[in-house]
Parts: sequence; C-alpha cells; structure tokens
Amino acid sequence: MANALEQYAQQLRHRVQAGPVGKFFSWWFCELKLAMPVAWQARLEHAMRRVVLRLEGDTLAVGIDENRRWTNLETFPLAQDAKLQLQQIDDLLDQHDLLEAPRYLLLDRQAVLSKDLRLPTAAESNLGQALGFEMDRQTPFRASSVYFDWRVLDRSTPGQLLVRIFVTPRQQVDAAVEKLSARGISLGGIDVMDEGRSQGLNLLPADQRTRAVNRKARLNLALGVLCVVLVAAVMAQSLSLRVHQIDELQQAIAGVQGEARKVMAIRKQIDDASEAAGFLATRRSGSPLAIEVLADVTRLLPDDTFLDRLVIEPDSVQMQGKSRNAQQLIEKVNESSMLSAAAFRGSTRLDARSGLEIFEINAAVESVEGR
Repeated sequence: MANALEQYAQQLRHRVQAGPVGKFFSWWFCELKLAMPVAWQARLEHAMRRVVLRLEGDTLAVGIDENRRWTNLETFPLAQDAKLQLQQIDDLLDQHDLLEAPRYLLLDRQAVLSKDLRLPTAAESNLGQALGFEMDRQTPFRASSVYFDWRVLDRSTPGQLLVRIFVTPRQQVDAAVEKLSARGISLGGIDVMDEGRSQGLNLLPADQRTRAVNRKARLNLALGVLCVVLVAAVMAQSLSLRVHQIDELQQAIAGVQGEARKVMAIRKQIDDASEAAGFLATRRSGSPLAIEVLADVTRLLPDDTFLDRLVIEPDSVQMQGKSRNAQQLIEKVNESSMLSAAAFRGSTRLDARSGLEIFEINAAVESVEGR
C-alpha cells in the first residue's frame, strides 16, 4: 500500500512539474529566489543540499549536490575497513552539516540508457506501469531487469505525451548499492550525472529508498506551522473583537434610538411653534391690527357721520353709513396713514327719513413697511 502511494505521488510530482502549473511555479520560484538577498539565496541552497556518492573503480567519492551541481569533498579507498570508513564519512558530513541530508548515488551518463517515447495522454495516470509494459519493445531490456525513471517533456500534442525514459541495468546498480550497504550507507535515491550536473531523477524503486530525517527541517517546519497558527489565531481574535465591538455599538444605538425619537418629536414641535409664531409675527408686521384700523376710522370720521356697517379685512376696509356731507369723507379717509385709495362703491343717495346721504366706501389698508 505504501509503495503504491509512493509511486502515485511520484507520478503526480512528475505530472505537475512538466505541466503549465509546474513550469509557472518553477519560474516564479526562480524569480523569487533572485529577489532575495544574496545571503538568503545561499542559505536556501544550503538547506537543499544532498550528499552524493560516486563509485569510481576502487574508490568512493563523497560530495555535495547543491543546486544540481556536484562538488567533491573527499575520496575514500574501498579497501579500507568498512566501519572505520563509515566513521570517517560521518565525521566528514558532520563537518559540513550534512548528517541529516539525503544520500544519493550518482551514476555516469554512460551507464544509463535514455529514449524519447510518445504515449497516449490516458497513460499518464499510471505512467510507471505503462512504461514497464513498453520496456521490452522500446529497449533491449525487460522491465524486471532494470531500474528506470522518466520525465515528461511535452504535452502540447493533443492526446499524446512526449516522455524521456532513463534506464539502467539492475545488476550494475545492485552491486553498487551492496557495496554502500556494507559500509552502513543507506540511499534515498539514485540520480544521473551529466556534464557535471545531476538530472533530478530517482531510479531507485520506492520500496528501497531510505527517508532521511532532517530534524532541523522538521523543527523549521513546525515553527512555520506554529507561526501560521498564531497568525490565524490573531486574525480570528481580531475579527472576534471587531464583531464584539459592532454588537456593542448596535446595542448602544438601539438604546438611544427611543431617546432620539423623543428628541426629534420635541424638535418638530418647537419647529412648528416657531413657524406659527413667525407666521403671526409676519402677519402682524405686514398689516396693522383691526383695532388700530377701527381707532383710526373713528378719529377720521366727523361727528355728523354714522356707520351702519364696517368690515375690516387684512388688505381692505368697507364702510357703509350716513353723513350730512358724504363727499368730504373720501378726502378724510385718504388723510389716514393706515388707509389709502378710498372710493365710493356706487353713487350716494338721500335718506328721506333722516335727510342724510347714504354712502358706501372701500379703502385699501397700507402695510406696516409701506408706511
């Protein structure tokens, strides 16, 4: 079950790396790396180093694979005592802070056969098995006698994949792995060296790989996860406090809404009263009071004149009555500071009983500002 999951994860990794998403993130990571300070770039490359081992005749070369470039540290003779050699290798790796780095066996490019194949896109979901079926037809080996890995080169052709397969005989690799195992060295993978650079492959089957436990990396990962959790907790607490503040404000607003309605009602009453008072003041300032007009009319009319009817309106006055000399009334009314434009309504006529002239006069009331 674990091997099947490992193979599926490897296939998924190859698929993502060769696809548009993998290419984008590869470009993005390179750009991000270039934007980092030089010291940070060096630390990042330092954290991604691998221990690489090369068997060259009767010697074992131990080096560092950093950013796909191999640097030799020291070469040990295979004739040396295995336990002593393991101790020397551990001291060397400890000196370079590589005890917890993964260990890979590097094969020369001449020891590996590579070939480009075109396969249906449907085979990508189980590419390892599909390549195993094609091994007899595409290479001079059987799948059971080789170790192999692959790299998807192109998906642009509809319905087809361009895959490069890397194959090496098992017998050769098993002999090298046996020599390393005799010295207590467990491998995490087998890569290929070409023109001084590793290819990023792993020809070693998943069930034979040894996982390196990098405690520093685990500690960094744990610290990173802790930081993310703390940031999430701070954000959640901030949101909780903001929600609590909003609830308090809403409660406070609801509490004063009743008081606000009362204040608005009182203000409306004040505004209505002010408007009514202003209206009355305006009316009063615009025209004289009726009692003032009555007093002025009483002062103007002579003693031989009697009124039967008096109508005082805001802008006019109507007088109807009897007088010995009605013609002089027009002149007297016009002498008033409150009345103007006095005129008879119709002609005067003589009252047979009293011998007085019956008259009816209209006059306009002058506004206070006009006087």
